Amino acid sequence: MKRAILLFSFLFTSMGVSAAMVGCGDDTGSGGGDTTTTGTTSPTTTGNPTTGTMSTTSTMNTTGMSSSSTGMGTTAAGMFDCSAPDGSMPSLTLTEVADSLDNPVLVKAAPDNADRLYIVEQSGQVKIWENGDVLPTPFIDVSGIINAGGEQGLLGLAFPNDYATSGRFFLHYTADGSNDMTVGEFHRSADPLVADPAQVQLVVQHPTAEPNHNGGSIEFGSDGFLYVFWGDGGGGGDPQCDAQNPDNLWGKALRIDINGTPSATGYPAAAGNPDGSLIYHNGLRNPYRASFDACTGDLYIGDVGQGQWEEVDVVGDDMPHNFGWPTREGMHDFDNTCPNPPANPTEPVAEYDHGGGACSISGGYVYRSSAVPGLRGTYFYGDYCSGDIWMLRWENGAVVSGPTDSGLNGGNISGFGQDGKGNVYVLNHTQGTVSRIDAQ
Repeated sequence: MKRAILLFSFLFTSMGVSAAMVGCGDDTGSGGGDTTTTGTTSPTTTGNPTTGTMSTTSTMNTTGMSSSSTGMGTTAAGMFDCSAPDGSMPSLTLTEVADSLDNPVLVKAAPDNADRLYIVEQSGQVKIWENGDVLPTPFIDVSGIINAGGEQGLLGLAFPNDYATSGRFFLHYTADGSNDMTVGEFHRSADPLVADPAQVQLVVQHPTAEPNHNGGSIEFGSDGFLYVFWGDGGGGGDPQCDAQNPDNLWGKALRIDINGTPSATGYPAAAGNPDGSLIYHNGLRNPYRASFDACTGDLYIGDVGQGQWEEVDVVGDDMPHNFGWPTREGMHDFDNTCPNPPANPTEPVAEYDHGGGACSISGGYVYRSSAVPGLRGTYFYGDYCSGDIWMLRWENGAVVSGPTDSGLNGGNISGFGQDGKGNVYVLNHTQGTVSRIDAQ
């Protein structure tokens, strides 16, 4: 196993300990905050008192824009329960479903099977979990074409709506040798449990300025376009103001038409992108984990902060947004002399500071399973260093409950995942486990 090689060392000089992480927070290792919890509203919940408590300041912004949906919804990956939450919020527990994994960072379901899970390992393999077991043969192994170390490696996986018939899927990785941030198209083989390891088509590629802030997520929106989330290129405080520079792809969310005619350099920009560019959203520091609500189409981004503030951004899918970095960190001004800062950046809906050992947000998913009616519509997110998992609910452009402590602790949370029935999973990077969020 290569775990010691694949981890980014994040040194907390003030605490005298070190930890490992995927989405880099403070480039200097500094940070701090108090140990109280605040919020405008929060649901009634006891959580699981044996699994952890929230220990950082968490605040929220209650305004914004989004859509809503009710009833049952069928999407590319399966059946989701889009009805309103019903009943009280139960105490929660983490049910381990898989272990002995090599630095897992993501779990996805494909459209052809709602119960089959695809587990992405940072070291370069995607493994299949089915009927309670991880299959011995990986779905795909691209370890030979990637550079896996620190925040780099195999970071993202996305299945399009036509996967059941086309067999194509997409991987986000850092390329071996160049370390370029790369998204490639791959195809399933004749065996539905095994893919062809040869890349079929380059989707998009961009050089890295530093070996961190690579982003990670690639996701299909309800519009059918592929969204690629990339960090600001590294360097403390984004000194070159790359996240606001329209001439490069750092610190951006790209929106790409994978049904367009590709060239040697990738697929074209989606229709409706500003100025015909690949760029759709900008002003992001390191959007390591992002996801779309399977029922509303709203976009949730966990954007990793610099020295103090981790943030959750939520927006509808109807227009581009500028999230403010590097002139804003969370809901606060950030000391940067970038020319022409955005006049009205989109504010996060929630934030938390680095008190209590927190360091780096891992964005999650909105719970859309019928298994726990009280959780429907609840977004889960966590912190890599503290292991705390929080939840909030966003409806019709506003936070209607939370952020609040879930009572769970996921260890070194490198990511979350979702199956085709709307259940949400938590990945422990260093322990190599995948666990499902269940009622206690």
